[in-house]
Amino acid sequence: MTTSPPNISSVSLAHRMPGRLHVFTRATRPIRAVAKATIFFLKVFPMLPSRPVDWVTKPPVIEKVKYPTRFGQAEGDLYRPAGGGPHHGIVVCLGVVPFGVDHPQVPILGKALARAGLVALLYWSPAMRNFRLDPDDVENIALAYRWLLERPDVDPARSGLLGTCVGGSFALMAATSPLIRDRVAFLAAYAPYSSMWTFARDIASATRPCGDGCEPWQVDPLTRKVFVHSVTALLEPDEAERFRSAYANEGGHLDSQGLSEDGRAVYALLTAPDADEAEIALHRLPPAMQERLAALTPLNYLNDLQAPLIVLLHDRGDQVIPVGESRRLVSALAGHTGVQYTEMLFQHLDPVKGKLPLFRLVRELGKFFLAVYPLFQQAVAS
Repeated sequence: MTTSPPNISSVSLAHRMPGRLHVFTRATRPIRAVAKATIFFLKVFPMLPSRPVDWVTKPPVIEKVKYPTRFGQAEGDLYRPAGGGPHHGIVVCLGVVPFGVDHPQVPILGKALARAGLVALLYWSPAMRNFRLDPDDVENIALAYRWLLERPDVDPARSGLLGTCVGGSFALMAATSPLIRDRVAFLAAYAPYSSMWTFARDIASATRPCGDGCEPWQVDPLTRKVFVHSVTALLEPDEAERFRSAYANEGGHLDSQGLSEDGRAVYALLTAPDADEAEIALHRLPPAMQERLAALTPLNYLNDLQAPLIVLLHDRGDQVIPVGESRRLVSALAGHTGVQYTEMLFQHLDPVKGKLPLFRLVRELGKFFLAVYPLFQQAVAS
């Protein structure tokens, strides 16, 4: 029995097609990155005209999911594209959200990410819901991220972390966890703090760095509330509640009579008249409290940071976290490749509050787009 020789042209075509497809895929990466970034940009800011995006993208799928933490299963919201994937994944650390998890801005962010092609898990911290910063969240975020990477619709080689406000600081610290640090393709943080030492000093003294000195700072009420709740976390519950009630508002007063030794140390910090006295009070806190501050300080984690792309953004006039905190991070990351930093004139990620003239608003929105574009470049890089 004779067999027909293979069709040489067909064999050659079969060999050439994968190569051509690879070349085509590489050539279209910038276009796909721009498209994804544009979709996200238009959908994340409600004031922008985004109706055309709805015409060319499918509505995202929203699911309630359970993911592991150190203390058992937690429930969160997962936003994903309608297609099967695999897609790049992202864990979003929203930080302390005073308006609650049902605020419309929360699903806006999740849907914007999903329409741009990401599987987004929104991480909610029980401690942050109670206005406290807790070192346990560092490992919990890492566990949530590892869980996300195990989903069949997520490409672990193209995934990363995003955090806003204190959530940005926790995303940065979580990215250094041995559980995930070699599996984080990108990290983005908007208005993070760099150190609980400098941040606490500035809040306590109501000042912030300015040149070689400091200037008065009108501390945001939410910032002060989180600060008070966090530095009193290790006190006895009744004593902690006394502090929190007394200092719920600026200018509060507490009778220091009857306080424990640890309570008196916290009292000295909360009543410090200036930055120097606040610094002294911080160093007089009990060892356990100082260790807690160290565990909440991103600067202490940077040596273990391996993410090839780190995008930092901050508003110059931010009243929640001073811009000097991000500048310290950028300075500390000077030897790390892939770091990009952008300063803007929004008001803590809100372009409307700043009431900028149209030309400046367009310019600042453009800076935001250029800042987040590398995230989508990274997402289509493989």
